[in-house]
Amino acid sequence: MPSPVFLLLGVPESGTYSLADALVRSGAVLAGPPAGDPASVSQHALAACGMRWDSLAPMPAKLAKAPGLDAARAALDTFLEHSPAESPLVVAEPLATRIVGLWRERLEAAERPLCAVLWLTHPGSAAAALARRRQFAPEKSLALWLAHLVEFEHATRGLPRTIVTEESFVADPAGGMKRIAQATRFPPAAAAAKSPAAARQASIVAPPLGLGSGLDTALDTGYRKLASTVSGELKRAVEALATTARPAAQSAVPPWLAQEIEADRLRMQALADMAAGHAARADRAQRDLAAAPRDARALAGQVESLRDEQAREREALTAQIERLRSEQTTERDGLTAQLERLRGEQAQERDALTEALASTRAELARITAALAEVPGNEAAIRGELGQAQRELSDERSSIMKLTEALETARRDADGHAHRFESARHHLERFAVEIEEARAALAAREDFCARLASEADALRVREAQLVDEREALRRERDQAARALDRERRERGQSDEERGTAQHRSTAEFRSTIGTLEHTLAERDSHIAALSAEADRMADAITEAAVRIGGLEEQLELRTAELAALQAKHDALAESLRALQSKSLVRAARWLGGERAANSGGG
Repeated sequence: MPSPVFLLLGVPESGTYSLADALVRSGAVLAGPPAGDPASVSQHALAACGMRWDSLAPMPAKLAKAPGLDAARAALDTFLEHSPAESPLVVAEPLATRIVGLWRERLEAAERPLCAVLWLTHPGSAAAALARRRQFAPEKSLALWLAHLVEFEHATRGLPRTIVTEESFVADPAGGMKRIAQATRFPPAAAAAKSPAAARQASIVAPPLGLGSGLDTALDTGYRKLASTVSGELKRAVEALATTARPAAQSAVPPWLAQEIEADRLRMQALADMAAGHAARADRAQRDLAAAPRDARALAGQVESLRDEQAREREALTAQIERLRSEQTTERDGLTAQLERLRGEQAQERDALTEALASTRAELARITAALAEVPGNEAAIRGELGQAQRELSDERSSIMKLTEALETARRDADGHAHRFESARHHLERFAVEIEEARAALAAREDFCARLASEADALRVREAQLVDEREALRRERDQAARALDRERRERGQSDEERGTAQHRSTAEFRSTIGTLEHTLAERDSHIAALSAEADRMADAITEAAVRIGGLEEQLELRTAELAALQAKHDALAESLRALQSKSLVRAARWLGGERAANSGGG
C-alpha cells in the first residue's frame, strides 16, 4: 500500500517551517515543490480559473471542471510519480489552500492516502506580515484569512484533517503533534508525539489592530476557540466563526476593495472575450482550411503564369544575346580593317621619309665635296651653302611635319587600339551580364520550383487535414454510439439493481422475525463493545502514544464481533435445521396418527 501524503497548508504569509521540520525529524520525507516552484502550480491553476491567491471572490464550485487545468494536473502527476511511494510524504505549500480539490483529485487518481493540516497563524500576525510584505490593508488581510479558513474546511471534508495554531504549537510542540496524530493517524506525527518533549519557546504576541468594525476581535475569539476544537467539531466551529465575522467583514470592506472585486470581474470578462476571440480565430482557421483548395488552385495558376513569363523572358534574353554577339562581330571586323589600313598608311609614310632622308644626305655629301674641291669659290659656296641650309631647314621642317603626322597617326592608332580594348571590355561586361541573367533565370526557375513544391505540400497538408477531420468525425460518431450504448446498459443495470434491492429487502424483512430473539444477546455485547470503544476514544484523546495498543484491541474486538456473527449465523442455521426437523417429525406424527385412526375405524 502506498505511504500517506501529508498536505501542510496555511493562510497567506504563514510560515510552516517549524511543523515541517518536526515531521521530517520524525521520519517523513519533505517533497520538493511541483515543477520546481511551490507557487507556480497554484498560481497557474488559480489563473486558469480567473482567480488570484489574494482575491476575495469564492472559488468555483466545480473546480475539477474548470477549463485550462491540464498543465497543473500534468505537473502534479509528474511530481507524484517522482516522489517516493514507500515513505510518508510531507508537501508544505501554503498557497495550495485554495486548490485543495485539485490535489485531492490527483492523489486519489494516484491511489495515495491523503491527510490535511492547516497551519493557522493569528489573524493579527497575518495582517501585519501582509502589510509589511505586500502593503495590504488590515481589512483585506483579515478577509483573506477568513476566506482561506472557510475554503480549507469546505475542501477537506471527508479527509483526516485538523487545525494547528501557531501559538499552541510554539507553546507545546508535543501537544500539537499529539493533536495531529489523533486526527490524521500520520505515522511521523505519532513518532514525534512519542519522542521526548522539545523545549518550549516564548509565546507569540499578536500585534493589536484596533479596527472599528470589530472584525479583528471576532477573528481573535474564533482563533482562540479553533486552537482547542477537535476534528469532529471543525465544521461547526468554522461555520460559527464565519457567521459571526461575516457582517463585520462586509462592513469593513472599503471602496477600493470593491474596486478590486470589480477589476476581477472585468478581468474575467476580458478572459471570456479572449476565449471568444480564440473561438473566432478557430472559425477563421476553419474557413481558411476550407479555402485552402481554392488558394492552392490559384497558386498553381500563378506558378504556370510565372513559368510562361519565364519562358518568354528566356527567349527575349536569348535574342538579345544573339544580337549583341552579331553587333560585336561586325564592330570587331570594322576595327580590324581600319587598323590594317592605318598600318599600311604608316608604312608608306615611313618609306617616303626614309627616301627623303637618303636624298638629303647625298646632297650634303655632294656639297661637302664641292666645298673641298673649290676653296676659292667660298662666297659662292657660302651662298650655295646658305641656300642649301635654307633648303635643309625646309626639309627639316618638312621632316618635322612628317614626324608630327607620324605621331598623330601613331596616336590615332593607339586611340583605335584603346577603343578596341574598350570594346573588348564592353563585350566582356556584356558576357558577365549575360551570365548574371542566366543566374537570375536559374534562380527564378528554382523559386518557381519551390513554389510548385510548396503548392504540392499544401495539397498534401490539405489531404492530411481532411483525413484527420474525417477520423475525428468517425471517433465522435463512435463515442456517441458508445455513450448511447452505455446509457442503455446503465438503465438496464439500474432496473436490475432496483429489482435486486426489492428482492433483498423482502428477504431481509422475512429474516427479521427470525433474528429478533438473538438481538437481545447482541445488544449486551454491543453495549459492552460501545463502552469499550468509549474508553478507547478517551484513552486516545488523553494519550496518543497508546494508539498502537488501542488499534490492536480494536482489531481483537472486530475479530470477536466476526466470531459472534459466525456463531449467530451458525445458531440461525441450527434453528432453521431444528425447525425443519420439527416440521418433519410433526408431519410424520400426524401422518401415523391418521393412519392408525383410519385402521381402527
